[in-house]
Amino acid sequence: MKITCACGAIIVDQSDDLPHKAHIIGDKDYLDFLGRIDAAIEDSSADKARIAMQVRRGEPSRLGWECVACGRLYLNDASNNLVAYLPENRQANRIFDRPRNSRKD
Repeated sequence: MKITCACGAIIVDQSDDLPHKAHIIGDKDYLDFLGRIDAAIEDSSADKARIAMQVRRGEPSRLGWECVACGRLYLNDASNNLVAYLPENRQANRIFDRPRNSRKD
């Protein structure tokens, strides 16, 4: 997939693990999703693959991309249409590119 940004840059999404792409979960869905994960962990049946697929199918995220040229964010709305947001500083802020293992457990 390629998105042509309003600034003229091309946002490319043709692989996984991209620093400018995110799966965004709204706050209303987040706790429900964690509950599904907990239920899958606690399930005592032997069919872990089926349970994992149920969790993945119930994952409520939408996709988002950041233009590396101007910082504009493109997010999928509820109808899967792209909606753009431009940061006030009008530059790429790498907001989706959090370093791995940046959370302390």
